[in-house]
Amino acid sequence: SLIALAVAAALPVAAQADVTLSGSVSAEYTLGSNMNPDTSASLSASSSEVLSNGMTATASFDVLGNDSQGTISLSGDFGTVTGGTAAASLADVADSSATDTNDEAADLDGISYTGSIAGLTVHAMAGQFDQYDYDVAETVTDETVKYVKYGASYNLNGLTISGSSTAENDVAETSLSASYSFGDLTVSATKDQGADAVVKAAYSATMGDLAVSVSADSGNDWDLSATYTMGDIAITATDDEEAGGADISAAYTSGALSVGVNSDSEVTVGYAMGNASLAAARDADGTTVKYTVAF
Repeated sequence: SLIALAVAAALPVAAQADVTLSGSVSAEYTLGSNMNPDTSASLSASSSEVLSNGMTATASFDVLGNDSQGTISLSGDFGTVTGGTAAASLADVADSSATDTNDEAADLDGISYTGSIAGLTVHAMAGQFDQYDYDVAETVTDETVKYVKYGASYNLNGLTISGSSTAENDVAETSLSASYSFGDLTVSATKDQGADAVVKAAYSATMGDLAVSVSADSGNDWDLSATYTMGDIAITATDDEEAGGADISAAYTSGALSVGVNSDSEVTVGYAMGNASLAAARDADGTTVKYTVAF
């Protein structure tokens, strides 16, 4: 009726936040096989809106991926509160355990908070994740791990001091660290519970066409990387304490075309066509061709 329409028009209308959809579909073929494709698809939706009180509300969720997940957050002068799946990065949780955990094989649920004031940043998180362990026989064991983590960091004229405490299934660990930068050189020290302190020096600089990065610590771990760029061609050498020799790779990029080759005779070719891309790879296992359409 006209009266009902008039009443409806007079009522306040809730603001509708814009929603962004994104995703991709890929099909990968191994040449010389039965050409049965390895297909994958993903779809994500995200939304962000500034509320009338000045706070920002965000929401996102993934479907069609390996693990569907959703996350919500509220940000303001007080900091940011995030809840849902993947409420904190897996590296912050899984790697804090003395047990080696595959970060990619975990379903994380929880809530986290981060806030900063006068150079002091605090964070806290709690929840649980499913830890998947693989033994020699490729048998998978699944364990639900409950976690709680909190910590803080403070920056004082380039000197950063931080500490954290993590408990997984009531097994707690603490960690302290400090770092200071002298231009291209950064010196840091870390002390984990039950382990010796580790002092590390890292240097990174670009000198014309040459970019160099090197680091070493008191635990005899070291890394070296050097890249020399000549127009469209870049040659990179990397080495560390485990490699036992430098790994040399070369990359060529010209417009939409990219080509790469390394010292293991692995060759990759890519061609970008806007939202679509074509890639080919050749290694000891054979040649694969992959076509991806993203949106």
